[in-house]
Amino acid sequence: MSDAAEIDGDTFPDRVTRVSDPASRLEARLTIVRASDGGASAVDVALRNPSAEHDVVLKVNSELSAFIMLTVTDDEGTVLSKPARRFDTSEVQRFATTRIGPESSQTWRVPIDAQVDASALPEGGLKGRLVVNVALLFSKVSGAAESADEDSDSSLVTLYDMDVAFTRAALAEGTGLSTAGR
Repeated sequence: MSDAAEIDGDTFPDRVTRVSDPASRLEARLTIVRASDGGASAVDVALRNPSAEHDVVLKVNSELSAFIMLTVTDDEGTVLSKPARRFDTSEVQRFATTRIGPESSQTWRVPIDAQVDASALPEGGLKGRLVVNVALLFSKVSGAAESADEDSDSSLVTLYDMDVAFTRAALAEGTGLSTAGR
């Protein structure tokens, strides 16, 4: 498979594992954690603040799938993952504040089995697509200043890989690999 596919004269890469978000100015990086059989067991999403002048304060939803949303599809586009967690207006959402200092980063590990049921995969596994959306609720602050809720902005960062192996064994190996902001 080539590194890019041509569609209507435009070139689209098969994978986008690094992006810069213009709103928050954070740099996002996706790393797929492989299991012993080569299948994807988890993803690491790193957010880096390249600024030397300000911190970025994130409000991270305690429901991880509302913060980092994984979409897994087979090679024909059939969605195999569970939908991201949605809240209605009567539900209370909980957030943790994560401060990313100048020239620092934070990484979250999300097991793929948290958002994909192993029974959705065929016995022998499959090659498919993995799309990772990160919902950012952020503010930029200088020095020891605290961030006020009303100063928060939002942005969505998308990373993806179009050629990922998914197996039941890899999902099982990923169980319990979740980490938050290390």
